[in-house]
Formats: sequence, C-alpha cells, structure tokens
Amino acid sequence: MAIWTSRYSNKELHNGNYYPVGISIGQPKWPLGYEVREQCYSLAPKGYMLNMDIDRFKEAYYEKLEGIGTEKIINMVTRLDEKARSEGKELVLLCFEDVRVESDWCHRTIFAEWWAENMG
Repeated sequence: MAIWTSRYSNKELHNGNYYPVGISIGQPKWPLGYEVREQCYSLAPKGYMLNMDIDRFKEAYYEKLEGIGTEKIINMVTRLDEKARSEGKELVLLCFEDVRVESDWCHRTIFAEWWAENMG
C-alpha cells in the first residue's frame, strides 16, 4: 500500500486522482479547488507540540502514536486507503507545511517514517 503525503495548497490535488485526508489540527480557511474527504485528527499533532524542535517533536509525536496503538493506526489508514481505492484514487495525507523549503518540516513526514518502520 502506497500512501502519499502533501500540503493542502498542492495544485496537483485538483486533478481528481487523489483521496485527500487532512491530518492537521485545523483545516485551511481558503478555497482549495478540491474536497478534503475526511479529517483524521488522530494523526494530527497536539497543539503543544507545534513549538517544539524537530527532535523533541518526533519523540512526542511517536509517543502520541504509540498511545493510539500500532494496530489501530494501521487499521485506520488501511480503511482510508480502501475507500480511496474503491473510488479509483490514491490516498494522500495533508497538512500545511511546504517541506520543499529547507527550514520547514512537518509531522506528515514523521508519520511517513513511523509508517515505514511499522509496515516495512
């Protein structure tokens, strides 16, 4: 199963090939040009984590995911992926940051690392 991550403002999401799911604390306040199909707050960071440096954030975010449980997260993401595939689309998990900017990082890339560690 392949999972994409991106930012809400990615223009490629307008092409209709994706099943967009927000994994951020909030949602965009601007028109997107596509529909965010679901909002998965379980994978969003907690508000207090947003001011942490990346190393502390990663530790706290992994703790959050461990608190939810690996099996529950795998089932949740698998369900989202099945919904996407049933519509002929690919699952994409969304947040705000543009990780192409060297100084920016985002929890969605940290989630991707966690996913790879747990799913291979």
